[in-house]
Amino acid sequence: MQLSAKQYQTIKLVTVIVLAVAFSQAFVFKNFFLAGPLLLVGSILLIYFRKHVKDIMIDERDYAIAGKASAFAIQVYCWLAVLSMFLLYSLSDKNPHFYIVASTLAFSTATLMLLSVAVFWYYNRVKLADRKFVFSALILLLFLVLAIISIMSFSK
Repeated sequence: MQLSAKQYQTIKLVTVIVLAVAFSQAFVFKNFFLAGPLLLVGSILLIYFRKHVKDIMIDERDYAIAGKASAFAIQVYCWLAVLSMFLLYSLSDKNPHFYIVASTLAFSTATLMLLSVAVFWYYNRVKLADRKFVFSALILLLFLVLAIISIMSFSK
């Protein structure tokens, strides 16, 4: 089976839409354990279909634009999160829930910046042949940690 780039983009769009609907239904019905397997199945499907694409999917200009867009998106998120965090911390006397939201924004922003530095270091230092193995191991470790945290938090 050979797919064109346009067919693959259509498959990818449909997969994302189906996953979004399934995720939202899983959360509405409080079936939080369904989200992980759904994400895994969607990822495997997209990898399978990606291997059957015969066209060129991306060129170096796309990578350059994606790098600039990612850096800008991280900067915008960090600035908005920090400004919101300060605002919410200042209003936490009026509503104690603001303190929790502000703390979450602070920690998520710090985590995003540290992750950005780690990913930059990874791409700058690790050889291309080793990247797939290390990336796969990190993704597997992330899913394992998230699964353990989910089981521990929802089993109480």
